[in-house]
Amino acid sequence: MKQQEQSTTNGQSLEIFFFKRTVINQFEGPNQNPTTALQTIDLAEASIVLNQTDLVDYNWPQQQLRIRNPQGVLAKDRPAEMDIEGFFVLVFNQQRIVMGRVRSNSTAMAADYPLLLDTIESYSNQQAISVYQLRSNSGTIRSDAPHSFPNPDPTIGEAVKEHLRQLGKLVE
Repeated sequence: MKQQEQSTTNGQSLEIFFFKRTVINQFEGPNQNPTTALQTIDLAEASIVLNQTDLVDYNWPQQQLRIRNPQGVLAKDRPAEMDIEGFFVLVFNQQRIVMGRVRSNSTAMAADYPLLLDTIESYSNQQAISVYQLRSNSGTIRSDAPHSFPNPDPTIGEAVKEHLRQLGKLVE
């Protein structure tokens, strides 16, 4: 199925790389923006890599992703880097387009970099699916307004949106 899905999207791909805190901490001091390390870290150091076949759907107005958990585990049994102790890099067509920290949306934390927020829905749905919200910074966590894709280049956001549409995974 992965080969079939890739061939229908002209070789384009979307992946999320999750990193353990210890991998990132070796590059950064305390309270520093992790994106510097995530721009240069070897993606092979990721402990978890999810691809577009793991993506159930992507709600574009809310920037909400529903993702199948590795090995079909429930949210409470996921590795810590997929919860509140990890970092992520979103890669589209082999280009790092969004990178930041994985947090809970109930955690109070000021951040001027992108966040992949684990929602309470991950724990309440009793399925092996995690629900994340992608936010450009902590100031946008509580807003009910539609959210924009957290990459400053609008052509990248539109390319990702069109790719998701072709996959049949875009919720508009």
